[in-house]
Amino acid sequence: MFENLINNSKFKINFKLILVIIFVIFNFQLINAQKKDTELWTGFAIDIPIWENLSFEPSEEFRFDNGISQLKSAITDLGLKYKINKYFKVAATYRLHVRPELPNHALYLKGYFRYNFEPLDFTYKLTYKKKFEEFNQTQEHIRNKVTLEYEASKLIRPFIAYELFYRLNYKKGDRFDNYRFYLGCNLRINKDHEIQLYYMREEEINMKKPNSSDIIGIFYNIDSWF
Repeated sequence: MFENLINNSKFKINFKLILVIIFVIFNFQLINAQKKDTELWTGFAIDIPIWENLSFEPSEEFRFDNGISQLKSAITDLGLKYKINKYFKVAATYRLHVRPELPNHALYLKGYFRYNFEPLDFTYKLTYKKKFEEFNQTQEHIRNKVTLEYEASKLIRPFIAYELFYRLNYKKGDRFDNYRFYLGCNLRINKDHEIQLYYMREEEINMKKPNSSDIIGIFYNIDSWF
């Protein structure tokens, strides 16, 4: 019954209206907000099948800050992904994060759940991150991300997403320390090739002087399965 409601033409029209309203609200906020910084994140990722449901995924990312005027960091990811079935996937990624200062390293363990009820795609991603910094310091986070994607056509899929960061082994204050809100669109070139565009608001929380950034993302992805 629920899937029949989703496929109802009236629902499709109402959902498009909701997306338009969200887009207008966030553009209004962008115009009126006192921005601390604007960044550009861009790069590419490619999925290379190894064996059946196992694949290797290298990616490269470049982040620019100070009003997109200088390179903030370059990021190299080397990951392995395993597709359990059409709903679940797991991944492990090593990250080398090169900055103007000393580089740092991080390990990511990820679990994905995806469910499709046309024309919507729901995805939940749970991530454990351990970051190894200079002076033998480490940070550990659990990240929860929820994404809702709408298939407007075979080529265009707008989406909204929210991600919340929880810091492990931290006793100096509240462990929820960061959030990200995404508003974007996936532009499919063909079955495996896709361009992703988004605006992201990233902000520290539960801090005396929180940092915040407005981020524009432009990525090229080659992926044979979600």
